[in-house]
Amino acid sequence: MLEFWFNPQVSILKKILIFVMITVVTAGLYWMEPLKLDAILMFLGTGVIFLICRYCKTHFASKNPTGMLYRLLTWIPIALLLALIFMHMKEGEILIPGAQGIGFMALAICLFSPLSLLNQNQPKNEDL
Repeated sequence: MLEFWFNPQVSILKKILIFVMITVVTAGLYWMEPLKLDAILMFLGTGVIFLICRYCKTHFASKNPTGMLYRLLTWIPIALLLALIFMHMKEGEILIPGAQGIGFMALAICLFSPLSLLNQNQPKNEDL
């Protein structure tokens, strides 16, 4: 999810444009049917958990991408996101609250990883 945000080859302008697009879409969905504040904070927290898991994957589990730790760190944010989406489902309505929650999670990922925007996270070439 949002791997373009962490890719140093993607220009800062493209990253800012996509961030603005995510913000506009999320704001539009919030205007249509607002989520409660506690739900928004839970989706923002899921974005932070995604960043923590991604950091752990790249620094601790990258040597064994087929290992159990790598898989676990991949599925934790996905499972948490799905649980939150289904938890906030109102009378069978899942599309708007789910898309809005994913938008808030994406905004949290973009806001709490500013070094990715500035291309400061150059990948290490240990094989050279």
